[in-house]
Amino acid sequence: MTLPQTPAPDPSAHLRHRLAPGAGSGLLVVVYSQVRVPDGKFGLERMFSATRHACLFLNDTRNGWYLGQEVAIDAAIEAAIASVRPARILHYGASMGGYAALVTGLRRGDGAIHAFGPELELGRPGSQSALYGLPHPGTPAEALALDPALDGLRRELAHPVHLYFGHLDPVDSAGVARVLAQGLGGRLFDLASCHASHDHLYTLNVIRKITRTFDRDPDEELTARGLIRPLPRAFHEGFAAAGEAFAAGERLTPEQLDALAAFAPGHVGLLRLRAEAAARVGDLALAVDLMQAAEAAIAQDPALHGLPKRWRKDLPLARASWLLALGQIDAALALLANCRETFGPDERIDALWMAAETGRG
Repeated sequence: MTLPQTPAPDPSAHLRHRLAPGAGSGLLVVVYSQVRVPDGKFGLERMFSATRHACLFLNDTRNGWYLGQEVAIDAAIEAAIASVRPARILHYGASMGGYAALVTGLRRGDGAIHAFGPELELGRPGSQSALYGLPHPGTPAEALALDPALDGLRRELAHPVHLYFGHLDPVDSAGVARVLAQGLGGRLFDLASCHASHDHLYTLNVIRKITRTFDRDPDEELTARGLIRPLPRAFHEGFAAAGEAFAAGERLTPEQLDALAAFAPGHVGLLRLRAEAAARVGDLALAVDLMQAAEAAIAQDPALHGLPKRWRKDLPLARASWLLALGQIDAALALLANCRETFGPDERIDALWMAAETGRG
């Protein structure tokens, strides 16, 4: 007897949407949620509630980077257009949402694009999409790369495209390198920020100024904050490759990364990677020194003060764990006490504190 085949799951069944009609600005902003937004909620919804724009909020509840949801996305957008009859449309998102904003905006060609930290090739080691299990079984290889979208960027477009990358994380440096390799640097903001650049810019009050009317040039606000710091393509390529290799489990020595340091002295992301590489090969004393240098560079740079706490606290917590492994209990406890004061309650801080107290006893 032949058993009936189980139908393939429909990705569009995981797409949720909600239309907020706005207060008559004439603009419809299609806002694509980032990962980890639970069903029934939408990313950036609270932020956009303070605007006059009509907003169509979308959420891929399976955290699948909106792959295979083109029909459902288009249906939601067309219904929103019919309802609010906007004068113009804009696609907006960060990380997973940035990928969707870029892909959908270029595919439809109907409005400007603001994409923060979009991965230009999904599922690479160290990327957010890989962390969430991409590629999913059965995902075609062509769905994981943005080559068609990058081809679209080379065209003379009717609407502007803004690509924001925070080069303190290798995954974003990979995006910068690829955009530069395609000769598309004119659409790029190469920022002193991390992958969560949208959160960083929001803290610095840049996002509110951009989104109020979407008529201001982002370059003006980003430059005023000292955030635009372009680095050579060779640095981005090398940093991205090293970060991906490290994420894949390779053993990098700090010496292998010295050449990159010549391109960007004091680069916080590279200092962090060098520290983690030193720890992996067992040189914990060097790892502590390098990570402390990264933390000091953040403290001395006004533009980096607004980096998301969840990114910044990874550095001293890693350093505290290395201090414990070196038997420097008092130094570790002092650092953890500072982390508690700076970052507030955190399970990782508590776990390291308990380990330190146990080691002291």
